[in-house]
Amino acid sequence: MRDATVTLGPDGYFRRGARPLMPVGVNYWPASCGVEMWTAWPEAEIRHDLDVVKGLGLNSIRFFLRWPDFEPELGSYDEAMFGRLRQFMGWCAERGLLAHPALVIGFMSGGHFWPRGKDQRNLYADPLMRERSAAFCRRAAEVLAPFHESMLAVDLGNELGCADAWGAPPAAVRAWCAAVTAAIREAYPRALIVCGLDSGQVTMDYGWRLGEQPGTDFYSAHTYPVPAWNIVPFDGMTDPFCQAILPFNVRAMRTFGPVMVQEFSTILACGGPEVESYIHAVLPACLEAGANGFLWWCLRDVRAAVEPYLHSGFEGRLGLVDAHDRVKPQLECVMRFFRSLRDWTPPAPRPPADLALYWPLHYYRRDNPANPGNEPTAVCRRMLAAYYLLTQSGHRVDIVRGGQPFPPGLRTLIIAGALLTSPEIEAVRTWVEQGGQVLWSGPAWRQWTEACDALLGAQPVSIKSPRAMTVECFGERWTLPHFPADGRTEVRLTTAHVLAAAADGAPAIIVNTLGKGRAVAVLPIPEETIASVAADRPARDRWRRWYDGLVALASPSRTGSPEGGA
Repeated sequence: MRDATVTLGPDGYFRRGARPLMPVGVNYWPASCGVEMWTAWPEAEIRHDLDVVKGLGLNSIRFFLRWPDFEPELGSYDEAMFGRLRQFMGWCAERGLLAHPALVIGFMSGGHFWPRGKDQRNLYADPLMRERSAAFCRRAAEVLAPFHESMLAVDLGNELGCADAWGAPPAAVRAWCAAVTAAIREAYPRALIVCGLDSGQVTMDYGWRLGEQPGTDFYSAHTYPVPAWNIVPFDGMTDPFCQAILPFNVRAMRTFGPVMVQEFSTILACGGPEVESYIHAVLPACLEAGANGFLWWCLRDVRAAVEPYLHSGFEGRLGLVDAHDRVKPQLECVMRFFRSLRDWTPPAPRPPADLALYWPLHYYRRDNPANPGNEPTAVCRRMLAAYYLLTQSGHRVDIVRGGQPFPPGLRTLIIAGALLTSPEIEAVRTWVEQGGQVLWSGPAWRQWTEACDALLGAQPVSIKSPRAMTVECFGERWTLPHFPADGRTEVRLTTAHVLAAAADGAPAIIVNTLGKGRAVAVLPIPEETIASVAADRPARDRWRRWYDGLVALASPSRTGSPEGGA
């Protein structure tokens, strides 16, 4: 009998039996009742919707267990709901659809839903809530395990960073994740597990961190083209900057492990050209960045007159299909992309890009005394600005992590305003000496070691007020008002030379040759300036000339590449 089990290969892509699998599908709530699916239980509607998903040629469906429906009061289950879960799984199996259930649904579409007894208890930090979370997930896994051949993966919950994470120590979030994944595997040892999270795991420090989600097998990407929901503003979904955000997030997560685009949408789907522009740019870029699956939000326009839809009316326009089961004309571009993946095969291992952004060893700050001062939101804003400008100039951009070996073939490393520890600086110095090229924005006096002296060819001599510097280079005049938080570092040159200086003669850009390599240091942080004007397309895009000039300066034509680690 042919094996139909879904597995995740060492390359980060799914397989079903021996065949490559690219999950393509939808997130699902019924149109008539939305989040009240399990209590309303419109069987005919649900089964019809599953037929529609199958008829569209999709293979996966993500759905949600609103926790208080299954456990109305902490410690007290409604077994009828688990019976309905069993029915739903059977219906998916009958149609050959891969089920992707999300378990701990205390947050959905702006609404909060908890079993009675939670009260003010923190989901992660309270021992009872951790115990009940694990027990509930174990009970759900008992129902799911017999349907293994129809399972894509178990999702711990929906956007769990929105549920109490800021109120818990990061260690409590990690412990909760470890306890819940262990409980699932007690009942369902072969389960693939993910935690459905928004982009906060990349852009902030709410406890759910990349590299610190124990027991999970891959990451999830949720990003939407809404300026207020992102850390850098932009000018609508046709803005190329907006179109770079989700691919950047995928590439960042892919540096830590496999990643699925578990939720994507244009949020406003009434405009045809706008939607086409966004989808055409974003989805292929995510695929190129290493995404291993794509699920649209969502199948239906939810018309239920219940919370949270009464205050989130836009949910009534997010469906892929209309009331007559037809793909909305403006969303045919989504289906074209899905159809293009029917004969997809995993890409051959690619050589590393010759240019990469640096993800510092200590990126997350809460309860991390080893962090030299990095704030994830600030570091991410700067990396995103650099990523956008570099990709707009045609560069393929990787991300490398501090504390790990630099990949062979890497030629140019860009440190976009991040703060490095002494061992990281020493590793970069060694790598440059062996032939690497580094472009470092905003080196800060607090971390300026003797290795930094050698790397940058300068020593810090004074901490100045952070007043703006205006310089002329690359054929233009540039104003640079942003500096490291501790002030503007004044330097004395040792082996470096000045490329650009302010009107008072203070160096702004210095260039140093070290061994076989080169370091270019920009003492302000231009990436922060770029991020601050990101919604102004002309003001933002003029900085391409700046970045093109710096990259050319840092990356003279040469052969070979250094070896080393960070």
